[in-house]
Amino acid sequence: MKKPILFLIACLISTVTFAQSDYGPSAGQQNHNLFSGTGSNSGFGIKGGVNFATLRGSDKEVLGNFSGLTTFHAGVYTQFSLGNVFSIQPEALYSRKGIERNDSTFRFDYLEVPILAVFNITENVSVHFGPQVGVLMSAKEEDTEVGIEPLNTFAYGIAAGAEARLSIFRLGARYNLGLEDLRKETNQGQKINQDIKHGVFQVYLGLGF
Repeated sequence: MKKPILFLIACLISTVTFAQSDYGPSAGQQNHNLFSGTGSNSGFGIKGGVNFATLRGSDKEVLGNFSGLTTFHAGVYTQFSLGNVFSIQPEALYSRKGIERNDSTFRFDYLEVPILAVFNITENVSVHFGPQVGVLMSAKEEDTEVGIEPLNTFAYGIAAGAEARLSIFRLGARYNLGLEDLRKETNQGQKINQDIKHGVFQVYLGLGF
């Protein structure tokens, strides 16, 4: 488990370093934008909000009747301006997904790293699109920890959404399309090919600096 987490952190650091050294503004400009809060297209901040999580895919009927789970995500982001219209925004998020089935709640906790291209539509409205990767940290049925060995612990997908900025506040909505199958094998260790994937709609509030 430690190796994938270190890999994700290394990816985030590499992206930040690349943006700073090759495409970022000069040191003086960058420091001004980061700490004054006046740069709408660069900076860093915290964010958190609501997840409306469910499962999708052609094999989801094997789960029987289930409903989506309303839960949460939270984390940090940085944004690096590559011009007046375009910027890169890496994030590190703790995100909970899951479903409710047969009077039980199933939760899947992930550490996720989206790396998003941000396009400013107006001065205060932008759209986001890009890949994201993640690591499954834990799984629970109700409050009981369950083994994650049958599950795909490496997650990947695509994130897309829109955001509005007002002063230091950011209000946004995003959809995360999971592309990895939830399960890779049965509880008995037999390999399976089962088309059941995560899908999460997020609404969030952020503070930028």
